[in-house]
Amino acid sequence: MRVFQLLRPKDHVVPVAGRSAGHSILPGKEGEMPTLERVVSQLLVRIRLMIGKENAADLRSLHLAREFEQYGYDAHVAGLSLDETMTGAITALRQIFDDFRDTGDGPITLAAGSALTAVSEGYRKADAGQARSSALDDSGSAQINQLRALHRISRAVTTIQRPVDLLDFAVRVIADATDSDACAVFLYDEATNTLGLWAAVGLNPGSIGALSLYLGEGITGLAGEQRAPIVAADAQRHPSWVEAHNFGDGMYVSQASVPMMIEEPSRLIGVLNVLSTERRDPTNEDIDFLRTVANELALGVEFSRLRNLADNRLRRKIAELGTLQRVSRTVASSLSLADVLPLIAEAAAELSNAEAAALFRLPARIPGNDQGQVPVIEYRVGLSRDVAKAADRDDFVQKVIESGVAQVTDLEFTDGYSRLYCLPIRSARERWGALCIRLKPGGELDEDELALLQAFTDSASIAIENAQLYRNARNSAETASALLQEMHHRVRNNLQTLAALLSLQMRQVDDPRIVQQLREAAGRIQAIAAVHDLLSDEQRLGEASIDAIARLVVEQANVTQKPPELAVDFHIPPSRIVVPSRQATILALLINELISNAITHGFRGRSSGTISIESGRRGSKNWLSVTNDGHQIPDSVTTATSKGLGLRIVERLAQSDLGGTFTIGPGAGGTVAEITFPAVAGQDQSAAASLATTPA
Repeated sequence: MRVFQLLRPKDHVVPVAGRSAGHSILPGKEGEMPTLERVVSQLLVRIRLMIGKENAADLRSLHLAREFEQYGYDAHVAGLSLDETMTGAITALRQIFDDFRDTGDGPITLAAGSALTAVSEGYRKADAGQARSSALDDSGSAQINQLRALHRISRAVTTIQRPVDLLDFAVRVIADATDSDACAVFLYDEATNTLGLWAAVGLNPGSIGALSLYLGEGITGLAGEQRAPIVAADAQRHPSWVEAHNFGDGMYVSQASVPMMIEEPSRLIGVLNVLSTERRDPTNEDIDFLRTVANELALGVEFSRLRNLADNRLRRKIAELGTLQRVSRTVASSLSLADVLPLIAEAAAELSNAEAAALFRLPARIPGNDQGQVPVIEYRVGLSRDVAKAADRDDFVQKVIESGVAQVTDLEFTDGYSRLYCLPIRSARERWGALCIRLKPGGELDEDELALLQAFTDSASIAIENAQLYRNARNSAETASALLQEMHHRVRNNLQTLAALLSLQMRQVDDPRIVQQLREAAGRIQAIAAVHDLLSDEQRLGEASIDAIARLVVEQANVTQKPPELAVDFHIPPSRIVVPSRQATILALLINELISNAITHGFRGRSSGTISIESGRRGSKNWLSVTNDGHQIPDSVTTATSKGLGLRIVERLAQSDLGGTFTIGPGAGGTVAEITFPAVAGQDQSAAASLATTPA
């Protein structure tokens, strides 16, 4: 059902003059003749006298708005509230619909909407002490209103950002300033050559955003086409009159259409329309006002468009920079050239919204071959298409690589032409190759997009160079590792040969003292050989943990130093102290000497014993302790008073080669020897707490 039926009053009603009981249309109290009913009755009488039932089919041409505006004015003078006034107007409209049997969605609905607006306008004018619009003949007052309107619109142009809000405000101000019954603004779309409705007052609001006219269509389109104002005092008799469907302009008599222009260069922005239900012949001053306000609106719309365009470009630039940062970070995250190249091609296609992307590289130059090199594709991504002439593409790519300058060309494929952008990839050391982007048919990159792609190409060049440097460094490290491993093998073999010679020499000597000296020398050599054997392992190349060094030395000591009748239990807890090769060799000699000292002196006359080898960290220094449970060393024995060579060797190596200290003395149930030396930067400092404590 239509809206007027939904608003039908449901209160008790009283009869209206000329109507039978039971057909009353107004709310009231029994026995009263309300002021509202009187004012509404006067309105209905005027309308019936004016139109008559025989003219019901031509309701759209009636001046309902004028009568309803008078009704609103009269209602205010009679002391009625605005709510009462609007209730009476709705009731009167329903009565008109009943009289003329018009219940369809047609011009009468639009006339009703305009009528209610007129009621509100008449009520407002009466409230402000103004005369009815038809009595506004004072040109001075009109000019003041126009100046005020122009000021309000000029201020709105600089403060309202959205064009739709600006135009909605403007049509209301213009309608009020010109005392018009309706006002509308159409904006020109150059792409479709049409004028679209953006704002309106006094017309069907449902047409906003839906109604469009071709340039030259109707009075509005003609004003836009001729770039000149068109005034039609009797609009429906104008040769270009075209009634827009369901727009509501058919209920108005006069229309003035003024183009909204921007000068230098002259450009159409839209068309401003003002309409009235009475015939009007605007003065030159009125036309000048409309032209001024129309051009002011044109500037405001254009300024809003440019501002929105700048905002959109800024947002787009921020998004592009974010994408560039993301893809550049992704490309730089890998050091493998095999992984970097696919990432570069895929990221380039994403940045440029390309149909395909490919990385080209010139093959290594062959000595003595001066013929031109054909670029080869290292990696490609996207839609594959066959090139009409591969030689043309190769020449183009080679030219870009050799010149180091980005270029663009339209390349012929078997299924048509496509735009090809090619950017060089080069570093300070070499010209690596080129990145080629193939756009979709008709595609183009603007200046900002080209700059973004160039920035990405620079990042890609760095990523490729880093991957190559990493590959070269890894190859160099692998070569150095192999050479170092081979060196340790050869040193170990030579030392083992030397130890074997000493063992042969021992068999030729009968003096036990000399045999012992040769055995100790062979043990020292075997200890050094064991360290080189340990360091030759590619997993430990260049460094070793102290517990691993101790175990290898113990293995050699069991063979070369321990008598067959002596059983020695070695206790070597795990250690996370790692030392470089130089310190590893010294520590092996030290451990060997301290084991030899324990076997020779601590376990003399015994059949068994225990030796503990532990290590740890105290602040910036490492410590190593060798403890045996044999005879305690006398307090009087020091490295200075010792007649043996072993302790003097230990002290000399600890101080001179390790830069540390050596102490030895009696402990709980045996002898404790301890060496402290500075930790090398980068050594593991996360040893367990038990390894970092001083042994008892």
